Order: sequence, then structure tokens, then C-alpha cells
Amino acid sequence: MKKRLTRSLPFLLAFTIALPSYSVFAEEENQAKETQTNETNKTQADETTANDTLSLAAETAVLIDAASGEILYDKDADKKMYPASITKLMTILLALENGKLTDEITFSHDAVYNIEPGSAHIAILEGETLTLEQVLRAIILRSANEASNGVAEYVDGSVEAFAKHMTERAKELGCTNTNFVNANGLFDENHYTTAHDMALIARELLKHEEYRSMMSETDYKIPPTNLQTETRYLHGQHQMLNPNSIYYYKDAIGGKTGYTVEAGNTLVTYAERDGLTLIAVVMKCNGAEHYTDTAALFDYGFANYASVKIAAVSDYTSTVPVTETYNKKAVALGKVTIAPSEDVYYTLPKGTDASAVTVKTDIPEGVEGAVKKGQTLGTLQLSYNGKTQTVDLIAQNAVDALTDAQKAELDKSSLSGMVKRVAIGVGIAVIVLLLIFCITRFIGEESSCADKDPAEEEITEDKQKADIRRNKFYGVCFLFLFFIIPKAQGFFPESHEYRRYRCRNSSFSRPAPSLWKVGAAFPF
Repeated sequence: MKKRLTRSLPFLLAFTIALPSYSVFAEEENQAKETQTNETNKTQADETTANDTLSLAAETAVLIDAASGEILYDKDADKKMYPASITKLMTILLALENGKLTDEITFSHDAVYNIEPGSAHIAILEGETLTLEQVLRAIILRSANEASNGVAEYVDGSVEAFAKHMTERAKELGCTNTNFVNANGLFDENHYTTAHDMALIARELLKHEEYRSMMSETDYKIPPTNLQTETRYLHGQHQMLNPNSIYYYKDAIGGKTGYTVEAGNTLVTYAERDGLTLIAVVMKCNGAEHYTDTAALFDYGFANYASVKIAAVSDYTSTVPVTETYNKKAVALGKVTIAPSEDVYYTLPKGTDASAVTVKTDIPEGVEGAVKKGQTLGTLQLSYNGKTQTVDLIAQNAVDALTDAQKAELDKSSLSGMVKRVAIGVGIAVIVLLLIFCITRFIGEESSCADKDPAEEEITEDKQKADIRRNKFYGVCFLFLFFIIPKAQGFFPESHEYRRYRCRNSSFSRPAPSLWKVGAAFPF
């Protein structure tokens, strides 16, 4: 027995040593699995944080970053819904894109009376004239339906044509589930949109300074008009902009309310804090839920995201040449400076460094044709976490096209150059012909002299003088052939590529006939 224990002892010792090691490896493997699981759970948690944190009453909702359009929160944001009066944001957008605030609108019978009885209006009269700014204020503050009809007729001549224009513009902005049949949002089963589509429309509208200057104001008055003797006092309906309301949100800067029985309460709101601008859209709410839901969306957005500066304007400023092709030749017009319109920012989760954003540039080496100030000539592509934001690079100055006078001068210069080249070519041809003539004559005379009798070789003084003159002429011909012609090659135009190559290679000379090389070698 003792002998068996002695034999088993080494195996027991080995097992005792190996067991803790196995436990350690197993523990490390379990830790690795737990770490991987935790990371997976964290990723899933990050994706669902908003949904877990926010409990919205709205049937659909979306929160986007106004700068990039990135969706920060989404609740069935692509579901078709009836928008009610938030439709009017598109009406305002088309008005600003197609008119001036000082333009006047005279209201037709259809514009005034083609609204539902009891719906929102400011009692505009048939034949009454208001400025576009006054009409837009009535839409923003009082959601006036006849004012929207007036804008439709002002822009496109009729509500029907304007509605098609609205739908087409929505598609241009990237809206995928939007169809408008009127300018005011009164119920029609074929009049629908989505929370995300409305956010895209609201984002585009924010680019207009005229709208930004009006959207935050809660009061406005329209003075007497051609048909109205009293002043109209307009007060805003958006309670998140009203300091006296229990739903006031101090960071809210604008928006639009909406309501019909079928749509319920709808709301689009802008808010701005620490350089970060957010757009919230909620649809199909009851009571004051549209205000409480919107506040919850903004609280979430500002708590979890920040606007981070990626680059200054000077970091991506460049100057490129501008040319215009005229008579198949590139003519320099000047230079244009290309840069972002302002410093570049990107909305990132709080705590994320700007270096996490990659920037790719698309800047042309040159521009063909006239340039307008503010024209987009390049882009910056900002990428983070698989999402991309595009920043336009615009012209900081204008470059005009060739004028008629400049074109006439170019035509004159081109004709002059062509005449010069033709003259030189003709001159060279004449000299070559004369040279050939002289050489052949010289050879003929030498041959004839070889056949003469010695007695006939006496030369008179007059003939000697003639020979001297002839020899001088020959000398001048050879002079042109070997010296003047090679030096005259500068009169001929050089291509841009040839001239650039010759400047880089000073030893390079233009290929020439072999006889020319003799004259070009002398420092004449």
C-alpha cells in the first residue's frame, strides 16, 4: 500500500499543480466572454438608450441635428401621418424661395373663401392687399388658412399648381412619403407626410435668414390696409416660445403648431443650446402631449450630444484659377477663393474628440467659366461612425466672363498673329526658292566654265563687278538660311505644354531642319 502511494504521489502532485492553472485559464476565458458580452450589451444599450429613456405619447416622432440632418431619436418617423398646419412650413419655404418680403399680394375670392368654416384665419378681405412679410407673419403666428391660399396663388397661380410644387420640392429635399394637395394642411386623405420628412422641410427652412428673424417672435401687428381700417394684432400659438406659458422652453427658438380632428396635435420645434441646434417633430398627440414630448426630446438631445468644432474657415481656404474657352483656346479670367461659409462643426456624442471625424476634400484644380459669389465649387465630406455630413465650399468672390470688348481684342490679336505667321512662312518660302535658284545657277555656270577654251576666260571689269554683286546676294541668302531663320522661330506660337517643358529643360531646343541647327549654334 505504501509502495502504491509512493508511486501515485508524482501524479497527485502534477494534478494539484495543474488544477489551479486550469481554473485560471477557465476564469480568463469566462472573463473574455463576459467582456465581449458586456461590449455587445453596451452597443445594444447605446442604440436603445433613447427608447428606454424616452416614453413619448406621440404616435410618431423624430429628433434631428439641424446642422447635419442626423437622426438622434426615431419613433416610427417614416410612418405616413396627417400633418395638419405644420404643412405651412413648406408653404413658407416656397414663398421665401420665390419672392421678396416687400412683394404685395392681393387676395382673390377663392383665396379668402376656400377654407373650412371655423378654421384659423385673420379675416382678410377679398381684394385686400398685404405684403408677403405680413402674410407670412399671419401664417407663422395665427396659422391663417386664407393667408396660405394667397401665398399659393402668388407663387404658382393656383392652389392646385402650388400643391404639386410643394410635393416636388419635398422630393428634392429627400422626403420619401409626402404628398400635398393644399397649402394649409386642412384634412384630405391624400394629404400626408411623415415626422422625418417634416424635419427635413424644417431643416431647409432654417437656412433662410428671413425666416430665422421671424420665427422667434410671438407678437406682430399689421397696420391698416387698402380695405381694413383697423390694426390687426397677431399673437403666437406655440406655447414653448411664450415665457408666460407653463410649457415654455427657454432654448426653443421657433416652430409651428398644427391641429385637425384627424391629425390630432402636431408640432415642429427648433431649439438651440451651446451651438447645437435641434429639430423635434411629434405627430398625433392629445391635449398638451405635443409640448411635453417635445421638451423630453430636447432634454435627451442636449444631455447626450454636443456640437464640436472640426475646422476653421481658414483651414480649408484655397485659390484656384478661372478660365474660359474662346475660339478653342483657354483664356484666363482671374482667380477665385473657395472656402466654407463658416467654421465647420459636427454633432457628436458628448465626450467624443474632434479627431474622431475624418475629413475628405473635393476641391477643383481650376474652374471653367464665370463664377458667382456664393456659388458652390467644392465640398468637405465629414465622416464619423459610418455617417457622413457634407459641407459646401463656396466662392468668396465673383469672376466675370469675357466681355464683348475682350472677345473683340482676342479676335484682333488672333488675326494679327495669323497674318504674322503667314508672312513669315511666305518669306521663308521665297528665300528658300531664291536659294535653290542661286545654287542651281551657280552649279550651271561652273559647268559651263569647265567647257570654255582658256582663251575665252578673260574677264572684263564689268563682269567682275557683276560677280561681286551676285556673290554678296548669295551671302545674304546664306545668312538668312543659317542665322536669321533659326532665330525667327520665337515668332511662332508655342503650346503651353511645350513652353513649360522647355523652361524645365533649358538645353532643349525646338526640333528644326538640320540646316537650321548650324545657324542656331552661332551667337548671332
